[in-house]
Amino acid sequence: MTDSHIGGPVLWPRDEPWPYCDGSTHTDHGFDVGDGRGVHNAFTAPVQLYRRDFPELPFPDGTDLFQLLLCPLFHEPDADTFWPDVRLVWRDSRAVADVLAAPPEPALSEPIHRARPCVLSPCRRVEHPTPHETPEGVSRDGWAEVAVSTKVGGWAFWYASGPGDMECPECGARRELLLALHTYERAEPEFCFEPEARPVGWDFSDGALNVWVCPGDVRHPIKVNTD
Repeated sequence: MTDSHIGGPVLWPRDEPWPYCDGSTHTDHGFDVGDGRGVHNAFTAPVQLYRRDFPELPFPDGTDLFQLLLCPLFHEPDADTFWPDVRLVWRDSRAVADVLAAPPEPALSEPIHRARPCVLSPCRRVEHPTPHETPEGVSRDGWAEVAVSTKVGGWAFWYASGPGDMECPECGARRELLLALHTYERAEPEFCFEPEARPVGWDFSDGALNVWVCPGDVRHPIKVNTD
């Protein structure tokens, strides 16, 4: 509970209610569980990252622990796209004295939205935007391609869509990529789509679950998509 990882136990206060989804935006497009509409479903917590390991994350003052939670059913924010519901938690780990031993399990869960426990060994690299987000007139000569892997920060790898509306509805700032959770990890120089190239176990439409936050305040509304 006290390290950065994917798919393992999380540091959660026992007296803090565990998040549930009310099912109001569940779709009937489930691949394995069918119609999940109206199901009161517990979130899972597949990602936990500490400031000491990932200082690049935009931790609010007084926090040192980031947790990503998701409802492992499909949700439908509009008519054309659907993905898990995502919540972000930023907390001070030192304030958690009495830890919840075991979070509740969701009533329904798409297996492709569940992660197996993985420890992390991060590496750092400089990234430049794809043509979708490169300013007009700027030459991309010599720029390396955007990393296709689970990562913190950087730029999104746009495959089937594009940035769309990135404006924060609270303050108007352009939201920035917080993290990308990739189905596959890139194997140079080609993409790997063999089963063994899916180290975490989730599958976000063969692409990535991307999460953007407001650079002025990460607690402003987030933007999520899969691509």
